[in-house]
Amino acid sequence: MSKPGKQTSTASKPRLTIESQDETKAGAPASQAANGSEPVDDEIDFHEAAGFIRGLGMLMWRYARSHPHTVLYGFIGFVLAALILILGLWNTIVIAVFVFVGATLGQVRDGDNAIVNFFGKLFDRH
Repeated sequence: MSKPGKQTSTASKPRLTIESQDETKAGAPASQAANGSEPVDDEIDFHEAAGFIRGLGMLMWRYARSHPHTVLYGFIGFVLAALILILGLWNTIVIAVFVFVGATLGQVRDGDNAIVNFFGKLFDRH
C-alpha cells in the first residue's frame, strides 16, 4: 500500500492551460485594457453601433431634405394615428377642429386670409 502523503501513480495528469500571445489582453479587466493600446471588444461594438446609428441618421436627414412633404405628411399621419388610438376618433376630431379654428383666427389676426379665401372660393356659387 502507498502512504497517504505520497503519490505513486505513474500516469501524468493532463494540464488544462491554454497559452497564447493575447493572454494578458483576454484576461485583463476592461479598465486595464482600456488604458492600454488595444480597445476592448465592448468599446469596438459601441463604436460600430454608434457609427451605424450616425450613418443611418445621415441617410434619414438626406431623405428628409430631398422629400420634405413626404416626411411632413408621414409625420402628421403618424401623430393622427397615435391620437386616434390613444384618445379615440371623436376626441381627435374635436381637437383637429379646434386647431383648425385657432389657425384660421391666427391667420386673420396676422392679416393673411388664405384659409378664409380658400373656403370663400370653395363655397362660391358663381
